[in-house]
Amino acid sequence: MERVIDNLIRNAVSYSYPDTAIFVSLKSMNGKAELKIRNRGRTISADKLERIFDQFFRADSARSTATGGTGLGLAIARQIVELHGGRIWAESVDETVTFNVVLPLM
Repeated sequence: MERVIDNLIRNAVSYSYPDTAIFVSLKSMNGKAELKIRNRGRTISADKLERIFDQFFRADSARSTATGGTGLGLAIARQIVELHGGRIWAESVDETVTFNVVLPLM
């Protein structure tokens, strides 16, 4: 799970507008842990949101591997979350991007 959180925070840092905050929240609800990581950055279109967790997919094709990574971080995060019986997804509206992770506590 450390890798999941690291990948999501690195992604938020890489795609945030300069000098904006990244918000992280974690709560327990109905026997599940709910993690949210939210940043201010360019809105991701709905068609790209559907593919953002695919291997090698990068929503911003202008980013090089030197600055934007390989496109594996979110795919790895999804695989880890799903292997733990959880769910991961992203939402993007009005220049706000939120990554959500829900995991069973037991």
